[in-house]
Amino acid sequence: MPHRPFPALLVAAALAAAPAAEARDIAGAMTYRERMALPDGATLRVELRGPEGIAAEVTVEPEGRQVPLPFLLSAPDTGAYTLMGAIFAGGVPQWVSAPVTVPEGEAAVDVGTLEMTRHVAMGFVSRMRCGATVIEVGFVGDTARLRIGAETLVLPQTVSGSGARFSDGADPETVFWSKGDRATVTLRGTDLPDCVMAIDPPVLPMTARGNEPFWSLDLTVGGFVFSPDMGATRIEGALPQGETTAEGLRFTTAEGPVIDIARRVCSDTMTGMPYPFAVGVTDKGILFTGCGGRPADLLEGGWTATEVGGAPLAAGVEVTLGFDPVTGRVAGKSACNRWFAGYALTGEGLSIQQAAGTMMACPDDLMAVERRFLDLLPTVSRFSVTEAGELVLFAGDMPVLIARR
Repeated sequence: MPHRPFPALLVAAALAAAPAAEARDIAGAMTYRERMALPDGATLRVELRGPEGIAAEVTVEPEGRQVPLPFLLSAPDTGAYTLMGAIFAGGVPQWVSAPVTVPEGEAAVDVGTLEMTRHVAMGFVSRMRCGATVIEVGFVGDTARLRIGAETLVLPQTVSGSGARFSDGADPETVFWSKGDRATVTLRGTDLPDCVMAIDPPVLPMTARGNEPFWSLDLTVGGFVFSPDMGATRIEGALPQGETTAEGLRFTTAEGPVIDIARRVCSDTMTGMPYPFAVGVTDKGILFTGCGGRPADLLEGGWTATEVGGAPLAAGVEVTLGFDPVTGRVAGKSACNRWFAGYALTGEGLSIQQAAGTMMACPDDLMAVERRFLDLLPTVSRFSVTEAGELVLFAGDMPVLIARR
């Protein structure tokens, strides 16, 4: 999406002179179309996200009520935010809303009644936040599969007086103990902070494509359209119930194609653009492979840089980036000051505008890192996400920044 350049000095001066903004209320309700009652033990969770992550959140207990369920939370300031909601039951998301923008301003906002769609489990069905650590967890048979960064752990279920407990039985032990929409995790003897459910954007609708041969697949909750040869032939039908696999989900359609979706980063073989899902379609004995989902979902959220311009950052030097795909803004800390800019993600790559920010003075070493970082941002032309979960920003073929969540 297009963005107007920010007049850096004017914005910086305004930020420095502006008084601290007061919190404002954000109200609304969540519903879904299905004519069915909420599952026992269901809860509604609503998150308000800014460029650097979750700014506010609320959990609503239905207490016998049905949808629509009202909610109220407080934005910390007058900035623009993204709001999402999900209904969880048994520790698994059941319905989820698409992100909506809460506009800038001082007044309270009523976003109205937002419609959620059925959550489609993708193998790793839930994402949880354990302090600063993000884990993905799914269940296959009597085992829990945890993904932490590039590592996957398979934990058999053990006897527990309450909740569902999974352990590798090693010494030191790794444990995942599910208690509804919360969990406790011990990673090789180290206890992580209490884990709470995070909300992922809806997986469907999804578009997937592949090259040589060029093919496309469109998936919705209700159906699919597969074009194995640039649209000259179309196979379409209802989308059946998916079968959970070790990496994602398999749909075996009545019309013939078998669709496999794996939750792992997939790079387009022609453009290099990364996507959140690897997709395979098997039709008449031929396997078509490609990528699916929204590249913006890989960028979304907060990142902390470990290298800038090829140089590792010293201990205590903080450079952060937070991408908001709904507002098209990226913001964070640039070693000394706060900064923000517009960004655009297209089929050609990623671009970031010249940043604006505050104008506080800092020690020379921090100012040098800040200048190098801000000078590199407008040179960015694409990004990738490694198997270890690192974000790499490139200027052409040169990596200019590496960051971790």
